[in-house]
Amino acid sequence: MNIKTFDASLPNTPPALTRGSLRAVAALRDRIEAGFYSAGEFLPTERALAEDLRVHRRVVRAAIDELVREGMISQKPHCRPVVGQLEEETQSAAAVPTRDAGALPASNLVALIMWHGGGRLERAGTSQARVFWGVNDQLAEANYHAVFLDLGRQPGSEEETAECEAAQLNYALEHGFGGVIFYPYAYRSNRDLVKRIGRRIPVVMLDRVIGGLDVNFVGVDNYSAMFEMTTHLLAQGHRRIAYITKNEPIHPVQDRLQGYIAAVRDAGAPEMVVTIPSTDNLNEPWPIVDAMFRLPVGERPTVAACFNDYTAVHLTTHLEKLGLTVPTDVAVTGFDNIIQTLPSGLGLTTIAQPYEEIGQRAAQILLSRHKNPLAPTEFVEMPSQLIVRDSTPDLNLP
Repeated sequence: MNIKTFDASLPNTPPALTRGSLRAVAALRDRIEAGFYSAGEFLPTERALAEDLRVHRRVVRAAIDELVREGMISQKPHCRPVVGQLEEETQSAAAVPTRDAGALPASNLVALIMWHGGGRLERAGTSQARVFWGVNDQLAEANYHAVFLDLGRQPGSEEETAECEAAQLNYALEHGFGGVIFYPYAYRSNRDLVKRIGRRIPVVMLDRVIGGLDVNFVGVDNYSAMFEMTTHLLAQGHRRIAYITKNEPIHPVQDRLQGYIAAVRDAGAPEMVVTIPSTDNLNEPWPIVDAMFRLPVGERPTVAACFNDYTAVHLTTHLEKLGLTVPTDVAVTGFDNIIQTLPSGLGLTTIAQPYEEIGQRAAQILLSRHKNPLAPTEFVEMPSQLIVRDSTPDLNLP
C-alpha cells in the first residue's frame, strides 16, 4: 500500500509523519477501505483507538489529521471524525452529524441472541420468551422488528458456548442487522468481536457483561433483591439462613451473594454460604450440603436461600434424599420467578425479575443509540419484586 508523506521543507506542508503514525494511518485506512468503518460512521474515540492500536493518543491524532487531508474522513472542531466527506449542508451545520431522528438504519431488524432454555416447570413462559416479547413490543412502535437468533436449549462447555455465540454475533453483523441485544454465557470470550460489532451497530447486553467492555447493559438489581429476601427471612424468625450458590465469577451471582452477606451481617446472624458444583449433573454429590443439613435440629439451617429457582428445585430433591421435607424441616427460596411451584406442588418463595420490562428497556436504549450514537453508555439495574409463597412459613406464628 502506498503511504503518502510530506516534505517538511515545502511551505504550508505538514511535517512528516512518524513511523508510528504511518502505521496508524495504514491501519485506519485499511479498515475504512475494507468497510470495517462505514461511510458516515463515527470513528471510535481517540482513547479507544489508542488502546486498540497500542499507540499514544498523539499518534492517533496525527493519523486522523493525515486521513482528513487525504479526504478519507471529515472532522469538525471538537467533534469525533466521520468516515467520508460531509455534504455541503452538513459542513455548514453547527451540530455533530447524527442519523436523522426519524430515519431507519440499513436494516430495521434487531438480533436478540439468547439461549432459549426453559423446562416443564416454567409455566408462566420462559424468561427468554418474555424478554423477546418486551423487546419486540418496544421495537414495533418504531417500525423495527426483533429476530430471535437461537443459540440452542442449553450452553455446553465454555469453548463450545463461545463458538456458538460468536457464530450468531457474526451472522448479525454480516447480514446487516440494525442492532444486537445479547445475553452472553461465555462471558470470558468474544470480547474483541463484541467491541468490533459495537463500533458498527448498537449493542445492549442483558443480565451479565463481558469483562473489559464499556457496553450498554440492562439487568436487575441483584444485590438489593437478595438483601430484601434475606431481610424478609430474618423477619420471619430465621437466624440460620444457608445461602446456596455456584462459584461463578459473573456479577449477578456475586451481587446476590453480597446482598445475602450484607443482610445477615446487619442482623448479627451467622454467614452460612454453601457452594454447590457448577455442573448441572444432578447425580454429582453435594458433600457440603449433606454435611450442613445432617446437623442436629438446633444447629442445621432453618431455611436455604438459593441463588436461582432451578437450584431451589434441585435442593428440594436433594433434601428429600436426606429425609427432610420442605417446608416442615427446611424452608427454601429461589430467585427469578420462572418456577412458581416445586415438584410437590408447594408454592416457591422467590424474587420476580421484570423480564418484559428488561426487554423493553434494552430496546429503548438501542433505539436511542440510532438517534444519538454519541450518547453515553447506559448501565441499568431494574428493581425486582419479592414473591412470598408457602415454601417459607413464618416461624413467629404459633
